[in-house]
Formats: sequence, C-alpha cells, structure tokens
Amino acid sequence: MSIAELKQTADKLTAKERAWMKAYLFAKDRASNPAWRSEMTRRRRSMQAGNEITSEEYYRRVRALDQSKVRKRKAA
Repeated sequence: MSIAELKQTADKLTAKERAWMKAYLFAKDRASNPAWRSEMTRRRRSMQAGNEITSEEYYRRVRALDQSKVRKRKAA
C-alpha cells in the first residue's frame, strides 16, 4: 500500500478510529525504540524487586500532575 493510499484510507476514518490509529502508531514507534525498551525493562525489574508504589501514592502523583497542568494553563 502506498502513502497516498494510506492517506486516502486515513481520511475516511472516524475521529474514534483516528484516535485509535494515533495511539497504535505511537505505541508501535515507542516499542521499537531500544532506549524505551531498556527503560521499561529497568522499571519492571525495579518493581519486581519490591520497589513498588501504593495505589494511594499513584493517585497522589496523578493529582499533583493535574494541579501543575492547571497552574501552567492559568500562567499562560
């Protein structure tokens, strides 16, 4: 399939299908990146060694990220 054919097919996709395709291509590109794979391997091993965080800590970090995004938007 040529690039032109891919473009024509992409033009016919719904917004939901384009979002899925975007996520798929991003994941495919990231998974083929040796540095990313190496980092994910390091993180998995760290978690397996007991360096996990609790769900409470996870949600605290997510809330902190959300709050920093709000502050950035207000500053802009």
